[in-house]
Amino acid sequence: MDRRKVLKGLSLGMASLPFLSVKASQVHISEYKNQFDSNPADEKFWKKFRRDFYDVPKDFINLENGYFGVQPKPVYEAYLKNIEMVNINSSRFLRTKYSKEIKGIVADLAAFAGIDPEEALITRNATEALNIAIQGLDWKEGDEVILSGQDYFSMIEAFEMLEIQKGIKIKRVKIPLTPSDDEEILSQYEQAITPKTKCILVTHMIHLTGQIMPVKKISDRFKSQGIDIIVDAAHSFAQFEFGLKDLGADFVGVNLHKWFGNPLGAGLLYVNKNRIKDLTPLFGDSGREKDDIRRLGHFGTLSVPTLLTIADALEFNQTVTLPVKENRLRYLQNYWTSRAKDIPNVVITTPTQEDRSCAIASFKIEGKETKDVIAKLYDDWKVFTVIRFLEDQEVVRVTPSLYNLTSELDTLLKALKSIA
Repeated sequence: MDRRKVLKGLSLGMASLPFLSVKASQVHISEYKNQFDSNPADEKFWKKFRRDFYDVPKDFINLENGYFGVQPKPVYEAYLKNIEMVNINSSRFLRTKYSKEIKGIVADLAAFAGIDPEEALITRNATEALNIAIQGLDWKEGDEVILSGQDYFSMIEAFEMLEIQKGIKIKRVKIPLTPSDDEEILSQYEQAITPKTKCILVTHMIHLTGQIMPVKKISDRFKSQGIDIIVDAAHSFAQFEFGLKDLGADFVGVNLHKWFGNPLGAGLLYVNKNRIKDLTPLFGDSGREKDDIRRLGHFGTLSVPTLLTIADALEFNQTVTLPVKENRLRYLQNYWTSRAKDIPNVVITTPTQEDRSCAIASFKIEGKETKDVIAKLYDDWKVFTVIRFLEDQEVVRVTPSLYNLTSELDTLLKALKSIA
C-alpha cells in the first residue's frame, strides 16, 4: 500500500500534533521542479526558496550545519506524520506493511546513491556503517592500516580498538591542508605502504576543513595491490554530485542526516556485492546467506518513522538536484572565503579550488585564540560556528547550508574584520 494513502487515511491533521513548532509549508517541492536553472548567485530566488521550505532561528545565524542538517519543511512534516502513523497503527503496520515499504525505500535510495539495492544497508549513522566494515574485515596480528589525523575520531578509535584487540598496526599520514595537486596527497599514502598494508581509511570530505580528497585516485592506485579502501563519505554524500561506486572503493559509509536532510538516526553502508561475504557481522546473524548484505544489519527494531522519511528526503533532493545544491553551496563558501582571505591575519585553511571543496571551509586568525574567536562571533555578532582541532592547530569551521543567504555571510565578514 502507498504510504501516502495510509497517512491520508488517518484523518489526523498536523493540528493534532502539539509539538509542531515549524510553520507548515504552503508550497510543495514539485512546484519548483522547473525553476532550478537559477543562477546560484540569484539571492531573490534563494530568499524565496528559504521562505518556502525552511524555518530558521531568528536569534542567531547558523553557520554550523555540518553537525546535522535542518530538515526542509516537507521532510519535517512527513516525519511527524510518520511518527503519528506508526504509533497509531503499531504492530499491524510493522508486521504487514513495513517490509514492503522499506524494501522500496532501499531500492530508491540505492538508485540515488548509484549502487545496487543488494549493496545497500541502512544503518543508524555513518559511524555504525563504517564500524561494520572496519570490524568486519579479517584482521591478523601485524596487519597495517593507513589513516590520517584528519579522519573522523570515531573511525580512528575503531582502529585503535583493533590495535589492542587484534594486534594490528596503525600508520598515520599527514594530509596537507592546501595541497598543490593530488599527487602531493597520494605520495603520503605511497610512502606509508608496506607488504603488510591491509587497509587504507580515507575521508572523502574532511569534516575538519571541508577538503575533498582524491578518493578515486587512491582506490585506483592501491586496490590493485590487494589493499582494501574504506571511505568515510559522511559529509560528501548529497552535498555534491557523485555516485558511491564512482569512488572505486568496496566499502563506503554515509550519513543521511547531514546533507541529505533526513531526520537524525539513519545512515547508509555500501559494500561491493562481491565483498559482502568477506565481512564478519558486527551483530550476530546466522539466518541469512553470506552474500546477503542484510546479515550485516541485525540491529533489532530501528526508528521506523525516521527510515520511512527517507522517501521524502529523497524526493526533495531529487527535485532540487545535486548539481543545483553543489553550485549554490560552493558559491556560498567562495563568497565568504574569497573575501575573508584579504582580511589581515585571517588564514583560510581549506583549499578553495572547485574540485577540492564545496560548502565547508575553515579559517584561523593569527594572534587570536580560536576559542575566543568562536565566542566573539556568537556573543557579539550572533554567528554560530564551531571550533575544530587539527593535528597541530585549531580552526573555526564555517558551514553554510542551502537556506543560508549572502547577507548572513556579510555579517560573518564584518565580524572577522572587527575581530582580526
